[in-house]
Amino acid sequence: MEADPTDIRPEDIAVCADCGWPVEAPLQEASRHPVAEGTVVYTRCACGRVRVWLEPCGGGGARLVVGGNSVMYAPKAECHAGP
Repeated sequence: MEADPTDIRPEDIAVCADCGWPVEAPLQEASRHPVAEGTVVYTRCACGRVRVWLEPCGGGGARLVVGGNSVMYAPKAECHAGP
């Protein structure tokens, strides 16, 4: 289930819909590959889910997450602390 942007509060963070691990702090970064638009990053979550995203050139802008429906938003206090 995708998050409704109107329900996301500034204090919310993206977490794995399966285990609640913060998406911004993956358990393992598998690889990075430079491309014309930025860097493609492959990571593994604490539950084993693989995520892929595009980090835009210059670091500005939002990440484009492949499989974004596996992400939900929750208050930081309610998710795992991460590594």
